[in-house]
Amino acid sequence: MPRGVHMRVRSLLLAPILRFAKASAGVTAVEFALIAPSFFMILFGTIESSIMYYIATSMEGEVQIAARQIRTGNVQNADDPLAEFRSTLCSNLGNLAACGAVVIDVRTFPDFGSMDRPPLINEDGTPQNENFNPGGGGDVVLVRIAYRYPIMTPFLGQFIGTGGGYYDLYAAAAFQNEPYDGLVDE
Repeated sequence: MPRGVHMRVRSLLLAPILRFAKASAGVTAVEFALIAPSFFMILFGTIESSIMYYIATSMEGEVQIAARQIRTGNVQNADDPLAEFRSTLCSNLGNLAACGAVVIDVRTFPDFGSMDRPPLINEDGTPQNENFNPGGGGDVVLVRIAYRYPIMTPFLGQFIGTGGGYYDLYAAAAFQNEPYDGLVDE
Protein backbone atom coordinates (compact mmCIF):
# COMPACT_ATOMS: atom_id res chain seq x y z
CA MET A 1 0.00 0.00 0.00
CA PRO A 2 1.42 3.39 -0.92
CA ARG A 3 2.40 5.70 1.90
CA GLY A 4 -0.28 8.33 1.18
CA VAL A 5 -3.10 5.77 1.22
CA HIS A 6 -1.80 4.34 4.50
CA MET A 7 -1.83 7.80 6.10
CA ARG A 8 -5.33 8.49 4.80
CA VAL A 9 -6.72 5.20 6.22
CA ARG A 10 -4.96 5.83 9.50
CA SER A 11 -6.41 9.35 9.79
CA LEU A 12 -9.89 8.04 8.90
CA LEU A 13 -9.65 5.49 11.73
CA LEU A 14 -8.21 7.94 14.27
CA ALA A 15 -10.52 10.84 13.43
CA PRO A 16 -13.52 9.56 15.45
CA ILE A 17 -11.28 8.77 18.41
CA LEU A 18 -9.70 12.22 18.30
CA ARG A 19 -13.10 13.91 17.94
CA PHE A 20 -14.40 11.92 20.93
CA ALA A 21 -11.36 12.88 23.01
CA LYS A 22 -11.77 16.58 22.15
CA ALA A 23 -15.56 16.67 22.61
CA SER A 24 -16.79 18.30 25.83
CA ALA A 25 -20.50 17.56 25.52
CA GLY A 26 -21.54 15.12 28.26
CA VAL A 27 -18.28 15.34 30.21
CA THR A 28 -20.10 16.77 33.22
CA ALA A 29 -22.58 13.91 33.19
CA VAL A 30 -19.79 11.34 33.02
CA GLU A 31 -17.84 13.04 35.82
CA PHE A 32 -20.99 13.23 37.96
CA ALA A 33 -21.68 9.53 37.34
CA LEU A 34 -18.17 8.71 38.54
CA ILE A 35 -18.25 10.96 41.62
CA ALA A 36 -21.93 10.69 42.67
CA PRO A 37 -21.81 7.30 44.47
CA SER A 38 -18.94 8.41 46.70
CA PHE A 39 -20.50 11.81 47.28
CA PHE A 40 -23.88 10.37 48.29
CA MET A 41 -22.28 7.73 50.54
CA ILE A 42 -20.40 10.47 52.39
CA LEU A 43 -23.49 12.69 52.53
CA PHE A 44 -25.83 9.97 53.82
CA GLY A 45 -23.15 8.65 56.18
CA THR A 46 -22.75 12.12 57.66
CA ILE A 47 -26.51 12.54 58.07
CA GLU A 48 -26.94 9.10 59.62
CA SER A 49 -24.03 9.45 62.03
CA SER A 50 -25.46 12.83 63.09
CA ILE A 51 -28.82 11.21 63.77
CA MET A 52 -27.10 8.39 65.66
CA TYR A 53 -25.20 10.77 67.92
CA TYR A 54 -28.33 12.87 68.44
CA ILE A 55 -30.10 9.73 69.68
CA ALA A 56 -27.13 8.90 71.95
CA THR A 57 -27.19 12.41 73.44
CA SER A 58 -30.95 12.21 73.93
CA MET A 59 -30.56 8.84 75.65
CA GLU A 60 -28.05 10.38 78.08
CA GLY A 61 -30.50 13.13 78.98
CA GLU A 62 -33.42 10.77 79.36
CA VAL A 63 -31.43 8.40 81.57
CA GLN A 64 -30.70 11.35 83.88
CA ILE A 65 -34.41 12.24 84.03
CA ALA A 66 -35.54 8.64 84.62
CA ALA A 67 -32.72 8.02 87.12
CA ARG A 68 -33.92 11.01 89.11
CA GLN A 69 -37.21 9.16 89.60
CA ILE A 70 -35.27 6.26 91.13
CA ARG A 71 -33.12 8.57 93.22
CA THR A 72 -36.17 10.20 94.82
CA GLY A 73 -38.04 6.91 95.36
CA ASN A 74 -40.89 7.59 92.92
CA VAL A 75 -40.13 4.44 90.92
CA GLN A 76 -39.77 2.22 94.00
CA ASN A 77 -43.13 3.40 95.37
CA ALA A 78 -44.98 2.64 92.10
CA ASP A 79 -47.13 -0.50 91.69
CA ASP A 80 -44.83 -1.79 88.93
CA PRO A 81 -41.39 -0.14 89.33
CA LEU A 82 -39.94 -1.44 86.04
CA ALA A 83 -42.98 -0.31 84.05
CA GLU A 84 -42.84 3.09 85.76
CA PHE A 85 -39.14 3.49 84.96
CA ARG A 86 -39.61 2.36 81.33
CA SER A 87 -42.57 4.71 80.95
CA THR A 88 -40.56 7.67 82.25
CA LEU A 89 -37.61 6.79 80.04
CA CYS A 90 -39.60 6.15 76.89
CA SER A 91 -42.06 9.01 77.19
CA ASN A 92 -39.25 11.45 76.53
CA LEU A 93 -37.34 9.37 73.97
CA GLY A 94 -40.33 9.62 71.66
CA ASN A 95 -39.77 8.13 68.24
CA LEU A 96 -35.98 8.38 68.37
CA ALA A 97 -35.47 4.79 69.48
CA ALA A 98 -37.79 1.80 69.52
CA CYS A 99 -38.40 1.69 73.27
CA GLY A 100 -39.11 -2.03 73.27
CA ALA A 101 -35.57 -2.57 71.99
CA VAL A 102 -33.94 -0.53 74.79
CA VAL A 103 -32.12 -2.79 77.24
CA ILE A 104 -32.43 -1.57 80.85
CA ASP A 105 -30.06 -2.53 83.65
CA VAL A 106 -30.44 -1.07 87.16
CA ARG A 107 -28.22 -2.41 89.96
CA THR A 108 -27.40 -1.48 93.54
CA PHE A 109 -23.95 -1.64 95.12
CA PRO A 110 -22.56 -1.15 98.62
CA ASP A 111 -20.40 1.77 97.40
CA PHE A 112 -19.23 3.45 94.20
CA GLY A 113 -15.92 1.58 94.17
CA SER A 114 -17.54 -1.85 93.96
CA MET A 115 -19.56 -1.23 90.77
CA ASP A 116 -19.14 -3.85 88.09
CA ARG A 117 -20.52 -3.44 84.61
CA PRO A 118 -21.14 -6.70 82.75
CA PRO A 119 -21.95 -6.28 79.03
CA LEU A 120 -25.59 -5.52 78.27
CA ILE A 121 -25.61 -6.82 74.69
CA ASN A 122 -23.69 -9.90 73.57
CA GLU A 123 -22.00 -10.46 70.20
CA ASP A 124 -25.14 -11.62 68.39
CA GLY A 125 -27.19 -8.65 69.62
CA THR A 126 -29.31 -10.32 72.27
CA PRO A 127 -29.65 -8.63 75.66
CA GLN A 128 -27.81 -10.21 78.56
CA ASN A 129 -27.24 -9.42 82.23
CA GLU A 130 -30.44 -7.39 82.49
CA ASN A 131 -31.36 -6.55 86.05
CA PHE A 132 -33.78 -4.17 87.71
CA ASN A 133 -33.03 -3.45 91.35
CA PRO A 134 -33.53 0.26 92.11
CA GLY A 135 -32.71 -0.25 95.79
CA GLY A 136 -33.92 1.78 98.72
CA GLY A 137 -33.06 5.03 100.43
CA GLY A 138 -29.31 5.65 100.60
CA ASP A 139 -28.34 2.82 98.20
CA VAL A 140 -25.72 3.37 95.51
CA VAL A 141 -27.35 2.71 92.14
CA LEU A 142 -26.05 2.27 88.60
CA VAL A 143 -28.56 2.79 85.79
CA ARG A 144 -27.53 1.73 82.29
CA ILE A 145 -29.43 1.48 79.05
CA ALA A 146 -28.37 0.17 75.65
CA TYR A 147 -29.93 0.48 72.22
CA ARG A 148 -28.81 -1.31 69.08
CA TYR A 149 -29.14 1.31 66.34
CA PRO A 150 -29.71 -0.20 62.88
CA ILE A 151 -27.38 1.41 60.32
CA MET A 152 -28.94 2.01 56.92
CA THR A 153 -26.07 3.62 55.02
CA PRO A 154 -24.03 0.93 53.23
CA PHE A 155 -20.50 0.41 54.59
CA LEU A 156 -20.97 2.89 57.47
CA GLY A 157 -20.85 0.06 60.02
CA GLN A 158 -17.42 -0.93 58.77
CA PHE A 159 -16.13 2.63 59.04
CA ILE A 160 -17.31 3.15 62.63
CA GLY A 161 -15.85 -0.12 63.83
CA THR A 162 -18.79 -2.50 64.23
CA GLY A 163 -18.37 -4.36 60.95
CA GLY A 164 -22.11 -5.06 60.94
CA GLY A 165 -25.35 -3.32 60.24
CA TYR A 166 -25.75 -1.85 63.72
CA TYR A 167 -24.12 0.39 66.29
CA ASP A 168 -24.63 -0.06 70.04
CA LEU A 169 -25.52 3.16 71.89
CA TYR A 170 -25.17 3.33 75.68
CA ALA A 171 -26.16 5.77 78.41
CA ALA A 172 -25.58 5.52 82.16
CA ALA A 173 -26.01 7.29 85.48
CA ALA A 174 -24.46 6.44 88.86
CA PHE A 175 -25.81 8.02 92.04
CA GLN A 176 -26.79 7.47 95.64
CA ASN A 177 -30.51 7.35 96.39
CA GLU A 178 -31.89 10.07 98.59
CA PRO A 179 -33.09 8.97 102.03
CA TYR A 180 -36.71 9.07 100.78
CA ASP A 181 -37.93 6.42 103.25
CA GLY A 182 -36.45 8.20 106.24
CA LEU A 183 -33.67 5.65 106.71
CA VAL A 184 -30.20 5.77 105.26
CA ASP A 185 -28.35 2.46 105.11
CA GLU A 186 -24.82 2.95 106.39
